[in-house]
Amino acid sequence: MTAPGAESVPSPGYRLLFVCTGNICRSAAAERLARRQLEALLGAAAASVLVHSAGTRAAVGSAIHPDSASVLRRLGGDDEQFTARRLRRQMVTEADLVLTMTREHRQAVLGLEPRALSRTFTLREAADLVRLLDAPPGTTRTAGDGGPRGLALRMAAARRLRTSSAEDDIVDPMGGPPEAHRRAGESIAECLGPVLDHVVRHLGS
Repeated sequence: MTAPGAESVPSPGYRLLFVCTGNICRSAAAERLARRQLEALLGAAAASVLVHSAGTRAAVGSAIHPDSASVLRRLGGDDEQFTARRLRRQMVTEADLVLTMTREHRQAVLGLEPRALSRTFTLREAADLVRLLDAPPGTTRTAGDGGPRGLALRMAAARRLRTSSAEDDIVDPMGGPPEAHRRAGESIAECLGPVLDHVVRHLGS
């Protein structure tokens, strides 16, 4: 992935929010992996991309689950000083892009803020949609869609080109063996790549 526009990251920042259930496995790993990838892409300018996570039924104040933390560290992320927090409407309202771990989480987000539909996606859905945005010009573009905040509008417009299914869900590893945490973490890391590449590509445009 490349990082054009790294010197022109907008202020006060692009806000990215990840959502799962407890905020101690999937969304926590997504937050920390996204921060690592953005730092690799943008260097010091990554501080202007505000990355957060929350849970619909969060274990408020808890650290990342030990098995997810182990996977996170193996993937290059940092689990230090993380504390889980409960999803609130204001978090959704302030976010430029909301990425959930399942379709159920997406519905929970929209239950808090229905107007967030055009900027709320499951993480797997988002990864597919940004790949569709690399299709030939004219297939998904929307008027006034410049910059990273316009990226969500382009993704929303591309929804008509795919069908949502159970494959969009990243299964909850909570209560499962370490292997379940490994599968979830690797799926998250794989999906983050194309999504963050497009976010960075649109920064300052």
